[in-house]
Amino acid sequence: MEQDLFDRSNTLKQKPPAKRIHDMRDLLLAAGDEAQEVRHLPDWAAKEMVAAGLYRFALPIELAGEDLRARGQIEAVEAASAIDGSVGWCVQINSEINAIFLHHSDRKLAEKVFGDWHVIISSGGGPPNGPNPGKEAHRENGGWNLTYQGSFASGCHNATYDFVFDHNLGWENSPTGAAEAAWMVPKGDFEIIDTWDMAGFRGSGSHDVRMEKLHIPSEYTVPYNWKEQELIWENPTYRNPCHAYYNKAAVALGIARGTMDEFVKLATHKTPWGSGTLLKDQPEAYIRLAESEANWMAARTFLIESQEAIEENLGPLADKKDSADFEIQRLGFLASTHAAQSCRLIVDTIHNTSGTTASRMNQPLERKLRDAHAAASHALISWRQYGNWGKTFLGEDPPTFGQNPLKQKSPQNTK
Repeated sequence: MEQDLFDRSNTLKQKPPAKRIHDMRDLLLAAGDEAQEVRHLPDWAAKEMVAAGLYRFALPIELAGEDLRARGQIEAVEAASAIDGSVGWCVQINSEINAIFLHHSDRKLAEKVFGDWHVIISSGGGPPNGPNPGKEAHRENGGWNLTYQGSFASGCHNATYDFVFDHNLGWENSPTGAAEAAWMVPKGDFEIIDTWDMAGFRGSGSHDVRMEKLHIPSEYTVPYNWKEQELIWENPTYRNPCHAYYNKAAVALGIARGTMDEFVKLATHKTPWGSGTLLKDQPEAYIRLAESEANWMAARTFLIESQEAIEENLGPLADKKDSADFEIQRLGFLASTHAAQSCRLIVDTIHNTSGTTASRMNQPLERKLRDAHAAASHALISWRQYGNWGKTFLGEDPPTFGQNPLKQKSPQNTK
């Protein structure tokens, strides 16, 4: 990799990502507003975010990243999401996909991909929306022939690659009958299908991506099984199964933080109809705000401390421990769901306390309500996860979602 990448990264690291994001507030507000109209992050905004290193903060130092641990990642995603939910979602998901790719990739391909400072990786991993060409992958001329359509490819309009990994694809001649390949598809080789017309995270551009009978050379093919690759990098992020969970919880925390901040602004000048006094002077306003602040801090503390406990339990890479102890991992997953659901309730409470003003389309509180519910509805951190993890306290096995992140059974079931 070129030295100028490391020089650029070292210059950026003089200021934490959360502070850089704070300094970009006006720009990111404008980006969020435009994204609501076009239903994806505008290209000019993505370029500014790339320049500020907002997609590289979790990358290893060896790849000109900032090598942040969970706390720093949560703080960065939270800061962006407090400004705008769709912007924050793109920051978390596209930085997260970097990590997912590194789970699969060998070092040579990783250096090629991240040797471009401007790289952004999307991934449409959900079920396709509407008519689609189906899914098929087979070996061809030293590479693979791929037909695929997947949904929820957030940031795909700005992406330089789309990463395709699907356990139902790439299992041809596999001795285990499981997927053995995943693919990096360069920009220009995938088609964006306009399927994202949503209320929450409206500006995230989470459309479908499609490729039909596309030849992918071997250099862009990576192993599906990530067991060997995840032990390349020192940062425990690449061994923490909660990464995708706490990342999304951080978006919810940011939205709730931004909601409370906007409420304070509103309460200092709004006189509710028929009351005769400013909203800030009414008991229900300051009582609900205090309760919301307490609930937010409790959720945030639980999330950060649970991830730091996982990182400590994993220890240094030299120990070759690829999975934290069950009881510690479980709290990390539980904390992620708790943060998302607590923040949804916080936003609901503040929105209700704000009165009709909060429902006006030109009010930040209106958008934050939509985004908070979208965050809390995500499968990884939805209220259903309370049931999934609650069962393990009663001796049942942990849940599965795609590839089960927990390699251990519930302690009660091992006796």
